[in-house]
Amino acid sequence: MGIEASYRRVTPEEFEKLHNDAAYASVYFGDDLETDEEIYAYFEALRSSDRYLDLDKHWRSLHFLFTGDFPFDSTNKGDTLLHKVFIGGTTTPWEATYGMVRYLTMSEVHDMAEALNYISEDDFKSRLDKLLGSHESRIYMEPHFLNLFAHIIKFFNKAAQEGDVVLLSFD
Repeated sequence: MGIEASYRRVTPEEFEKLHNDAAYASVYFGDDLETDEEIYAYFEALRSSDRYLDLDKHWRSLHFLFTGDFPFDSTNKGDTLLHKVFIGGTTTPWEATYGMVRYLTMSEVHDMAEALNYISEDDFKSRLDKLLGSHESRIYMEPHFLNLFAHIIKFFNKAAQEGDVVLLSFD
């Protein structure tokens, strides 16, 4: 197993309600789910929503592809907008499996969307060449990473357009 990263877009009003209403936050984050069927239905609803993006365990590779650095490497500066897409944000009071859920403000989301839009697909493919090289798994992984590249950009652009706050969770 590994650490998985996911994002959720919430309106500023939803974000405020999450802060002010513990019962609402508990339901929102699925803390009240008890049966396997409830848990399955909860995550299926999340996955089918355009307000949720699951990077699975690939977030570390994506961090490298977008920044040229590995997360948590001692030489990693970690202070650029692209770093913050993956490991930024402000801590919330809500627990994730690993640490606390973090949030990116509307302003941060807007700036990150702009930074992501500067990366062309050709530039991303060039970075992908460095990561995958001629490894035999490339035939399976390259399309997956290109798909995630497009989804991240679309997700942040939509969040910026709609003025959303983005929640980042490591589970």
